Amino acid sequence: MVGSFARSVAAPVDGDRDARALRPLPDDEPMRRAREGALEVEVGPGDTVFDIAARYGVSTASVLALNGLGWRSTLTAGQTVLVKPVEARPAPVSVADELHRHRVSEDETVSSIAQRHGVATAAVLLANGLSRGSTVRAGQQLVIPVPNLRRTGSGAVTLTGEMRENAAVIVTVGREAGVPDDGIVVALTAAMQDSSLHNLPFGEGDAVGLFQQRPSLGWGDELALLEPRAAATAFFGGAGSGVVAPATGLLDVGGWEFMAVGEAAHAVQRLASPAAYGKWERAARGWLHEIEHPRG
Repeated sequence: MVGSFARSVAAPVDGDRDARALRPLPDDEPMRRAREGALEVEVGPGDTVFDIAARYGVSTASVLALNGLGWRSTLTAGQTVLVKPVEARPAPVSVADELHRHRVSEDETVSSIAQRHGVATAAVLLANGLSRGSTVRAGQQLVIPVPNLRRTGSGAVTLTGEMRENAAVIVTVGREAGVPDDGIVVALTAAMQDSSLHNLPFGEGDAVGLFQQRPSLGWGDELALLEPRAAATAFFGGAGSGVVAPATGLLDVGGWEFMAVGEAAHAVQRLASPAAYGKWERAARGWLHEIEHPRG
């Protein structure tokens, strides 16, 4: 998930500037050329930049740039924005392309949509610029985030940036706690499925962090859980972990060693199905080996 996520615009405008007022655009030759052929589009009730960009088949970033908006800008019904449609080009639509967006149906929630697509609720919230209390409406389109992963010629998944750093923390904490390879693989699959190995400051309900742990369910203090080492320690749990919480860590699950990786992750997390966690097992074993035996 994801190295970086595209965000639709849903957050308040910074400062006291009126939401209708766009940032002054430079009146230079490059900007004049960029605006040539642009359409003036009136913002409808509830529209975001992403909604308008999707409607005209252009990128969210292009609409932001054309109007001098930032990622955290908001739109107001009646406001006019510029959109420059791209000349239509026939191109086949793959199944993978179709899965990157989801049109909301009646009675759907962000949580149910995330579960349907096998991704973390927190990742969907982040990808669409939504917060815990945000609601979605029928007909709205949501981005379904796909992890920003690189695959080698052998098909192995390579982590980059923040994802690799967080995976390394999980491995280190697991080793310090004496957790065997299978247990560390369980933790890596759990973090990949539930946060895309990103240290998210929000999620479903009051969930936060790498493992989307909820303080209200006994996982501990929110600020502590936003520290990757503390979150990993809480996930493993067990005797000597130093975590005082009624939540069940992996080492507290009787017989976890005899479970399939996905089943063991589900026994701790309970945020997705065993199969959703299990699909990352092969990749996680590769991550563990690469982190502990990096190539020179």
